[in-house]
Amino acid sequence: MNKYIKITSLSLALLITISCTDNFEKLNINSNAPTLDDPAVATAAADALFSAAESNGLMLSFEFQRVQSLYADLYAQYFANSINYFASDRYQVNQAWLNAGWNLLYPRDINNLVTIIKSPNATPNQKLVARVWKVFLFHRMVDFYGDIPYFNAAEPDKREVFDSQQAIYDDMFKELKAAADGLDVTVQSYSGKDVIFGAGNGFNNSSTAVNNTARWKTFTNTLRMRLAMRISKVDPVRAKKEFEEAMTSGGMSANSELAQARVNALRPNALNQITDFNEFRMGATSESILTGYEDPRLPVFFRPAVGGTGTSAAYVGRYNGIQNGLNPSDLTQPENLASNNSNVGVIFGTANSFTNSRIVLTYAEQCFLMAEASLNGWAVTGSAKEWYERGVTASMQQHVAGVATPAITAYLNSVKVPLTPVGLSRPISTLPPRFSGIISEQREQIAIQKWIAVYPDGFEGWSEFRRTGFPRLYTPANYDPSSDVKSGDFIQRLPYTDDMRNRNVDGVKAAENRMGGAGQSVRLWFAGGK
Repeated sequence: MNKYIKITSLSLALLITISCTDNFEKLNINSNAPTLDDPAVATAAADALFSAAESNGLMLSFEFQRVQSLYADLYAQYFANSINYFASDRYQVNQAWLNAGWNLLYPRDINNLVTIIKSPNATPNQKLVARVWKVFLFHRMVDFYGDIPYFNAAEPDKREVFDSQQAIYDDMFKELKAAADGLDVTVQSYSGKDVIFGAGNGFNNSSTAVNNTARWKTFTNTLRMRLAMRISKVDPVRAKKEFEEAMTSGGMSANSELAQARVNALRPNALNQITDFNEFRMGATSESILTGYEDPRLPVFFRPAVGGTGTSAAYVGRYNGIQNGLNPSDLTQPENLASNNSNVGVIFGTANSFTNSRIVLTYAEQCFLMAEASLNGWAVTGSAKEWYERGVTASMQQHVAGVATPAITAYLNSVKVPLTPVGLSRPISTLPPRFSGIISEQREQIAIQKWIAVYPDGFEGWSEFRRTGFPRLYTPANYDPSSDVKSGDFIQRLPYTDDMRNRNVDGVKAAENRMGGAGQSVRLWFAGGK
């Protein structure tokens, strides 16, 4: 059992006990929060509340481990479980882990943002940017669970209501449009405490008043494009409208505008902090794609196996991945030992916890969104091939220091294909990086390269797999008996916990009836469900 689960169990239990209320009145109390009541200190108070919502909203290490690392990252198949005491890789649900994130989202992160939004003393720009970040946090959770409390999530006088995904998406689009239309790029939004676009953020260096808000406007439009593409199969008319409006308003135009949250000793990179726990390793899907392509990003994302006592030399020094869903007995086999498989790259190691910025939203992803939009026949300037190649180039330049243009060109012309990992019967794809002339294959190539580009964001990788079916992931080796997912299928959502249910049993039941069920196999709205 890792140290976060052991050390924080008491504090987590206290938090859950305190947070289990029938409504959000008590849930949203934060006695230590800076006050916006005094106009003289309102700007500084808003800065503090917002920077906390940024860092905490991306999840601190103990909740990141329980919610993203042990769920979304495994379901995106960037990684696979490598220890025998966790079963989320086999679709088992640990309710305490999920509650660790759920019971902090509303009282800590959403409440901070709503406090800013409702304050008469926060500036217009501060309110609009807070609305954008609120959308970012909510879109990850609605794509995680489905229907969730949204509209009155921070209303102390109302019982929480589980709102439909359709209604939530509709409002998120309205919020993003309002922000993009209303932000005044000549006026600073937040100070250098803004951990994403404040001064001194490397790519995001926003030392001038104009850049701070201008960066948030491009972020807003790129996020709107992401959400538009997310609903493109279930509501193509709305998706096209939202995408084209956001594109016209202006998204990111270069890697210099990507969003990443700076870290330090007080707010370290959560992924980096947990890598030395040795709980996960490269997934077989990552091995198939990155190793087969001989991808220049491979040695950045992962490191070769180091081996250990009694280890066969056949595994040492190679990039090896583990199939998702292995049973405890499988994990004792030499080919599945953590020491014989690839850990994350050095940049994602614990030693760099205070220096490796957390990637939030990238220009490379936007390029792949543009490529897919072009295939959809939307009003995009430039062909799908052009945007695809820009996306690959941007991702390479983002991750591989000093990568040369000839190396990128060679990759874009490569006919290498994903390999078949040992013990599996097929590669992830039969397509190379070189762009195909067949539209169906182009869609698969765009999805694969976007999956690579958003690494290590399991929230986005898993959501896009559920929307597109790409990459063609490997089915888990085993399924936990508690799961309702049929053999050969993939998990579609995380179920509500008993804690959520006990707070509002009628609301949860209504949400489950609306979605078509309570289990993990229920497809969410964007993925073709109700």
